[in-house]
Amino acid sequence: MRKIMLLLLGLLLVLGATSNANAEFIPPNIDELLDDYYDVSGEPDLSVSMVLDPELESGETSKIFVRLVNSGQAGTFEAENEPSGPNESMDASTELDLEYDITTAVNIHATLKNEAGAPIRVFSDPQQIGYLRSGEVAPPMEFDIEIFKNAPSGIYELTLDLTYQYQSDVKVDSYPNQRIDYWYVTKNQTLPIYIEVRPRADLVVEDIRSQLIADEEGLLYITYKNVGNEVAEDAVARITVSEPFSTTDDEAFLGTLGPGDSYKAQYSIEVDSDALPKSYGIDTEVEYKDIHGNTRISDSMKVSTTVEEKGKSLLPFRYLLAIIVAGIAGVYFYVRRSKEGIN
Repeated sequence: MRKIMLLLLGLLLVLGATSNANAEFIPPNIDELLDDYYDVSGEPDLSVSMVLDPELESGETSKIFVRLVNSGQAGTFEAENEPSGPNESMDASTELDLEYDITTAVNIHATLKNEAGAPIRVFSDPQQIGYLRSGEVAPPMEFDIEIFKNAPSGIYELTLDLTYQYQSDVKVDSYPNQRIDYWYVTKNQTLPIYIEVRPRADLVVEDIRSQLIADEEGLLYITYKNVGNEVAEDAVARITVSEPFSTTDDEAFLGTLGPGDSYKAQYSIEVDSDALPKSYGIDTEVEYKDIHGNTRISDSMKVSTTVEEKGKSLLPFRYLLAIIVAGIAGVYFYVRRSKEGIN
């Protein structure tokens, strides 16, 4: 029987300890405190920092890691009521110890937002942290973001909206069977997070020209332009063709393209004899080195080129040639008649 009683007593102690621990994490809903012994000033003071400064570029999707630090400090305390007797003195002593938990933030919710209209998209849902005592650093929170493809280089601001509770007051009474009541308040806090978008080259197709006829070798002209804000050095453009095209001339050296610079590349392409007269797609990309010497490759771009009907492209030339021949003949006969008339 004694063993059973000891076991039950142990279970009660464990449940009591669990209840007190949970009070640290999830604030209970209570009525406003009326009488207590002490009033300690202070509150949590949360700040945020990046775990690593990511090297982000326009058009890139990345993860950022941020962490919270609690630098809250408890201030002075005031005596509200003088304890009367040894039991109240024990309650007052316990209360004073608990009052200094005023700097602990509990039930923290963090939401990353783009409120300043930065060219950034945030994908992640709100993150949650159980509690953070003064002087502690929370585990890193992870957020997924995307930099818009046309985002200029620069520093952009995102905001981390925080909502949490902290213990504003506590009351202890009824020693030795102490009852502890907590009074929690909610605090909202907004912290800035700065994202730096590095300069980058951005190679795009500006113009396309072609002279392609079935069963002949023709030329494809592609003009590339650097619309980014960084120099692209040793740029080499490549094309990838499929039926009805083939080529052994699939690379063109563009050289160094500064921001706004263009270069017209030429490719020699053979067209199959059974190629239908219509538009076809050809893939192209540009490999280059950035200002740090790192090799980069542009996004794959699809260009459209047309195979013309066989002989169709020669008609204007033939008409022009006939006109030129007729003109020369007319001049010849005119000069000849003029000479005959003089004679």
